[in-house]
Amino acid sequence: MNVPKVKVPNVIGKIKDSDLLRTTHRKPSERTEMVHESRLLILSILAIVLYIILAWTIVEVFSEGHMDLQDIIRSSMGSVFALLFAVIIMDTINARNEKRKRRRDERKAIVRHNKIIQPVIDMYLVRKNMVITPNDKTVRKFQINAAFTIKDMKDMFGPSELISDVGKSKLDTYAYYQEKLRENFTHLVEDIDFSYYSDLCDAAMEYINATSYGVSALEAVVGYQGTMAGTKSMKSIIINMIRDEPEKGKFIDAPAAMKNVYLVHQMIKDQETALSKYLKLVQTVIAEEDREVDKKTVSDVDYE
Repeated sequence: MNVPKVKVPNVIGKIKDSDLLRTTHRKPSERTEMVHESRLLILSILAIVLYIILAWTIVEVFSEGHMDLQDIIRSSMGSVFALLFAVIIMDTINARNEKRKRRRDERKAIVRHNKIIQPVIDMYLVRKNMVITPNDKTVRKFQINAAFTIKDMKDMFGPSELISDVGKSKLDTYAYYQEKLRENFTHLVEDIDFSYYSDLCDAAMEYINATSYGVSALEAVVGYQGTMAGTKSMKSIIINMIRDEPEKGKFIDAPAAMKNVYLVHQMIKDQETALSKYLKLVQTVIAEEDREVDKKTVSDVDYE
């Protein structure tokens, strides 16, 4: 079934621009810090040179001129170069250690946030897969990327199969958890600078964008459950439309009410793509953290 991409503003680009703006706000402080460190290095070298000159001057005074000026200069230059190399080496080591520390701190922050996000992802996946699976098929609870059509969503208004969702429809619970996941990803992006793991930030932003631009259509489809069109409920009308929709139906040819279903279909596909990227990247970060602390984390969820 051909579902055309809806032309919407390039939000990913816009938000990346805002990230760039945030980075730009941060860069001057980093440049200031580098300038400050460079000045300290220069002042340290000058202080060393002045100290050596002063020391040799004192030696010369107390030696009553018995020392050759050439010997003094030669010895002084040797000492200066030795101390200069020592300062540069120490500065390089400190810079590398600081960079390693910042990367480690960012990684730990990501792992900490992911401990909150991971359970929400699991709950989201189960509800999402119930929405896109008709009653005559088995729900693959933790499937990330699913091959589904508009017609597979015909039973999304039915009651949730989970005891914890009693009294709620599959669509209601999906709407709740996809928004919950968006909130968690938003906190992740806001709280971490992502100087070293920017790809993970991009994956989270892809999910946020897909959700933000699909939420209006989702709210409309959720609203069909309690809306009447004359003597018939909108829910029953939409269900019949979904069942009658041709296999190769197009968004452009669909009735106005069905267009929202097409948009929700596309939103779910975009969310799946973003979530697949996020899970692969975050597992890499977790593996890196585990190597650092010499432990192994075993996931109890088998994603498909």
